[in-house]
Amino acid sequence: MLKWKRTSILAADGAEELDPILAGMSGKNRVIKYIAIDNHLATQRLRVYRDADQFVDIPCDVLTDYAPFLPMDLPLSEGSICNVGFYNLAGVSSTRVISIGYEEAD
Repeated sequence: MLKWKRTSILAADGAEELDPILAGMSGKNRVIKYIAIDNHLATQRLRVYRDADQFVDIPCDVLTDYAPFLPMDLPLSEGSICNVGFYNLAGVSSTRVISIGYEEAD
């Protein structure tokens, strides 16, 4: 079954802000399947990390109102943490809502 989580992140101009959104747990096989951001500006970059490894770094305008989800297949093992966020070059501070869709199996 697909589950969803979301977080709201504030970033100043010229800054990257990240927020831990999901962690791997003992006895749970979690896999992130989708990521989305609420605004599709070319001046902001969507970023996803698993622990210290970066998996996504794309301009937000790659995602559109007609194709708002970026498909992924990012497994989280026990102790792994997924951080999501964005790099802001919009000229002003900005708040974005980032959502992930994930599956969880015992």
